[in-house]
Amino acid sequence: MQKYSKYKIAANYAYAWFNAAKDKKIEEKVFDEVQLLKASYAHDKETWNILAAPIDDEHIKQSIIESIAKKIKLSEVSADALLVVVQNRRITLLALILNEFVKLYYQDKGIVEVTIETAVELSDAQDKKLRNVLEDKLNTKVLLKYLVNPEVLGGLKVSFDSFLIDDTLQTKLKRMKLLLSGGDVK
Repeated sequence: MQKYSKYKIAANYAYAWFNAAKDKKIEEKVFDEVQLLKASYAHDKETWNILAAPIDDEHIKQSIIESIAKKIKLSEVSADALLVVVQNRRITLLALILNEFVKLYYQDKGIVEVTIETAVELSDAQDKKLRNVLEDKLNTKVLLKYLVNPEVLGGLKVSFDSFLIDDTLQTKLKRMKLLLSGGDVK
């Protein structure tokens, strides 16, 4: 029996969910629903834990899914995908599945998600300039996600895909300390 990683399994569910949305030409609507589900999953752990419990009565789980679908007005595609996830006992992977769906959506739309770590929040003018520079350099639309971390001290840490550009004062000070101590700086 072949063993799959939870990431591979989550990616397969997300891929099927995304393709079902594309087939119906409602990927934007389903993307919005996925964002709602991510928020619900983060804030209402109790309901999702009930779905993850090893209850043999599928009717209970189905009624919970139908209740969630009605409450946040899910499309048939999202409700069905959620039901399949629950029926196949993969609800513990839901956060990964939702994240993979978002990645697929961004990839399909040519959007690169960029995480910016700074010591302080950037002004609107700085945000606009940074966005323009990144879109020009990456030659695609970017979605900026900011993390404020006072330990950065100054500068920026920019990460996207598997790339990291660390132009923070913290890193520059570490390099200087290494250089002064006779270490090799790369």
